[in-house]
Amino acid sequence: MIDNNIIQSIGAGSGIDTNSLVKQLTAIEKAAPQERIDSKRELTQTQISDFGLLSSALSTLKDAAKALTDPEALFSKSASFTQSDAIVPTSLDTDVQTGTYAFTATQTAQSQSFAFTGFANVTDAVGEGTLTFNFGAWARDGAGAINGAFTQDSTHDSATVTIDSSNNSLEGLRDAINAGNFGVSASIVFDGTDHHLTLLAESGEQNQLEIVASEAGASPTNTDGSGLSVFAFNTGVTGFEALETQRGQDAQLTVNGLSVSRSSNTISDVVDGLTLDLLKVTSVGETVSVTVSDDKNFAEENIRNFVTAYNTFLDAVDSIFGVNEVTNDEGVTSTVVGSLANDGLAKSALSRVRALIAGAIPGLSDSNLTSLTNIGIRTELDGKLTIEEEEFSKAFNDSFLDIQKLFAPFTSSSADGITINSFNDNTTAGQYDVVITQTPARGLYDGGAIAGGISFPLDTTGKTYTFSLDVNGTTSGTITIPTATYNNETELAGAIQSAINADTVLSAANAAVTVGFNSTSGGFDISSTQYGSSSVVSVLSASTDSSSDLGLTVKTGSNGRAVAGTVDGVTAFGSANVLLPALGQPGEGLAMLIGENATSATVNFSRGFAGELERLIDDFLSNSGPIVQRETTLQNRLESLDSEQEQLDRRIEAFEERLIQQYIAMERIISSLNSSGSFLDNLVDTLPFTSGNN
Repeated sequence: MIDNNIIQSIGAGSGIDTNSLVKQLTAIEKAAPQERIDSKRELTQTQISDFGLLSSALSTLKDAAKALTDPEALFSKSASFTQSDAIVPTSLDTDVQTGTYAFTATQTAQSQSFAFTGFANVTDAVGEGTLTFNFGAWARDGAGAINGAFTQDSTHDSATVTIDSSNNSLEGLRDAINAGNFGVSASIVFDGTDHHLTLLAESGEQNQLEIVASEAGASPTNTDGSGLSVFAFNTGVTGFEALETQRGQDAQLTVNGLSVSRSSNTISDVVDGLTLDLLKVTSVGETVSVTVSDDKNFAEENIRNFVTAYNTFLDAVDSIFGVNEVTNDEGVTSTVVGSLANDGLAKSALSRVRALIAGAIPGLSDSNLTSLTNIGIRTELDGKLTIEEEEFSKAFNDSFLDIQKLFAPFTSSSADGITINSFNDNTTAGQYDVVITQTPARGLYDGGAIAGGISFPLDTTGKTYTFSLDVNGTTSGTITIPTATYNNETELAGAIQSAINADTVLSAANAAVTVGFNSTSGGFDISSTQYGSSSVVSVLSASTDSSSDLGLTVKTGSNGRAVAGTVDGVTAFGSANVLLPALGQPGEGLAMLIGENATSATVNFSRGFAGELERLIDDFLSNSGPIVQRETTLQNRLESLDSEQEQLDRRIEAFEERLIQQYIAMERIISSLNSSGSFLDNLVDTLPFTSGNN
């Protein structure tokens, strides 16, 4: 290439500004293809930007829809209640049933507490051995004094604290009890003379304690008033009642005239979803009323917010789909069509959202409201939503439950033993017929009848009740039934269950059991808490006393079984007590919990409008979704245009160089001709009769 006039480069020429001419010709050659590249680049960049705008707008719309799937949005409750210093409502969940509840309280719950014999120093030895804490209730007289036997709660595992040379002190015992974290707190109180161990159980009648001391090297249950027996609390200890500083008792109250009792003064399961604090007994004639109602105003506000969000969404995407007037810097107005106005993917996203807005929500066969138009939400000619206020208000007043079904996920079942537990993105909303062909079962060890010579109360002193188990493939350590007096078969079953579930090997493997006395067989049934064929309980070894007295002989129990059944006539997959429709079926991902006595049911599943919209938008916006794929394609197109630009630049550079060489050649020819002309002129001047001098 050259940077100055070609004529100047060769010293003579045509007199034409060839440098300017070359640049003009080059520009003309480049103009058309450059315009095509620039036009494609501008459109591609605009489409990338507009797909980003579409994604952002869809994401915002999804957030608005997701807000409606939050239970607080449509299922919030409000409550009004009588002002009282005895019973105070503290929280209200979304699942509480509406209605009016009348409460009275005749007794507050309290915790059993103890104060034991004092020690001069907290470092004084207390004796080595174990303290076993059994939980249950003491028989009492009308004044509350213990006057009978202790009945152990079979659902509450016993706990054992070991004292050895490493912690044989009053403070060591306190720390060992607290470290056990089994519902008993220990403290040391100094009364000015001695240090006393005090214990506080959890509140409630069934959380009272029986404490059995067993000292190392001594009789299994030491009650002689020395060593660890100082801390024993059972009928074998003389004057043990004096150690109790407060009895354990339940809260007693009535709900709409029905008497109920609870172990805590924080009561959350009398009326599901309503939590009360019981502060004191209500006065004579006092009733505390709590009226629970649906917070329809809050639900209405959230639905109105969605309508606003949808209209904002349409405004946000209007520029990328519609025809818009644009005014430039010179004030000239022109019409511009949105970059995605003719894009099939973008139009599909918008049309599917609009179709969902206007259409019926699947899975609502048992509801009177199946679409937004049923509650007065209308679609105008411009696509935006408006609310017909009279119809909207009527729907809230007359069909609020159906409004909840319309917007939020909803499941139902015609049988209590078959319930929907979960679903996933593959699950199609609708109605499904479920038939159970095999009910689920847990692994069971059925023990032999207990010895005929055993009578209750049963004092196990001098007996060795030990055994080992296999639970769901995990082998336990040696399990020992605590030495104690058991008043009945149920209490003994609870002690067996507690001892098994306290085994560290089994608990680490989440292998737990329930133990009950079978009055028909006269023995103890030990059941795994798990369902399925891998669920099994077997006795691997047993002491002579365990076998002869308690019927716990070495044998393999029966395996459990997984549920089996069909969904809409197609064989489903059973895992433990969960039934799943086959892969590829409409109900795929619908997990149903099946009870042990279930037979059949019709179940309904709906995502609701908000759930369906959220799912639809997720399909478009996911990392493997069509919008991300399209954006990747557009980015690749930009890279391709960069390559085209490089090729065009190289071609134009070669074109310009070729022109330059051609003009250089032309100038050389012209220069040569000019030189020849000058020579001829000089030659003519020298010829006779042609000279200018003649």
